[in-house]
Amino acid sequence: MKAFTLIEILIVIIIIGFIIGFSSYFHSKFSRSTFLIDESANLVVNVLNLARQKAIVGEENDSWGVWLINTSTQDYFYLFKGTTSTLKERYELPQQVSFFDFSDKTIIFQKLTGDTISTSIKIGFSTSSYKTIIISTTGAIIVE
Repeated sequence: MKAFTLIEILIVIIIIGFIIGFSSYFHSKFSRSTFLIDESANLVVNVLNLARQKAIVGEENDSWGVWLINTSTQDYFYLFKGTTSTLKERYELPQQVSFFDFSDKTIIFQKLTGDTISTSIKIGFSTSSYKTIIISTTGAIIVE
């Protein structure tokens, strides 16, 4: 007679259980981290677009910008008018997410034109898990 013993069936069930357990753990971890990075990048892009729109319409008769700030505990950024001494609103990134590899801490959009200095910002957990926000000299914003 050829048949499986109870021990063989239990071993197969345990192996399948481990595979399902590990795969669901990594899937949930990957999905959560991707979501955090995407939402954080969207927040930064929305505030950059807001600053650009305020500059183009000449709101409060001045240029507008965004100031990126790195700290050891939590990164955040400000929407400001004219210079960084006129801060309007503060936005915080989730504690796990941070800015890195960016050339300019301040991105200023010129009044009426919306032009700025070309720059890029990486936002994410590390150099292996991030999104890149690219801002052209015309103020166009692209997320990669």
